[in-house]
Amino acid sequence: MDTETGIGKEAMERTGTGGRNRGAGGFTLIEVVIALVIIGILAFMAVPSFQGMIQKYRARSAARDFVGLFQRVRTAAVQAPAVLGNVPYTFSIDCHNDAFSVSPVLPDGSKSSFSAASDFPTVDIYAVDANLEPSPSGSQDNVTVRRIERSGSVERVSGGRNFTVFIEAPPGNRYRVQVHGTVGAVKIVSGW
Repeated sequence: MDTETGIGKEAMERTGTGGRNRGAGGFTLIEVVIALVIIGILAFMAVPSFQGMIQKYRARSAARDFVGLFQRVRTAAVQAPAVLGNVPYTFSIDCHNDAFSVSPVLPDGSKSSFSAASDFPTVDIYAVDANLEPSPSGSQDNVTVRRIERSGSVERVSGGRNFTVFIEAPPGNRYRVQVHGTVGAVKIVSGW
């Protein structure tokens, strides 16, 4: 037994010199640095995955906004007053500016236009093809117009009422919105 501290030899060996309990004061600097390095490596590995998830969400959101607006236009066309004629609403899909809109403005006051610039950044409205194609013939840079009849159907254009809108957000987040124009059914399909 140590006469100065009153601690036995075995206790000094167990707790270290001087009788102080090692670790009771917290973490050492090296332990903190190692923990921070591990956290940094895990965060560095997670960032690309998180960015891909955001892009996928944006592409899917654009497809859902398109479907929602299309359904509201159909409803408004069926309920439209006769003074607006047999084809009361025009639905425009602008591949150059990555936007879609309806005119005239919907009577319920809901949003009637969406664009990549303000609603879904980095999303590309890649193309609009006639019929229900599984993949686009190529990127487009034009405006496609579809008019909605009072029956809620899409006006016949070049022999057909159906069309597909292709939406993309890099890297590889692709959706196609298939519009069955006669019955007004709209379907979002992942990939193309």
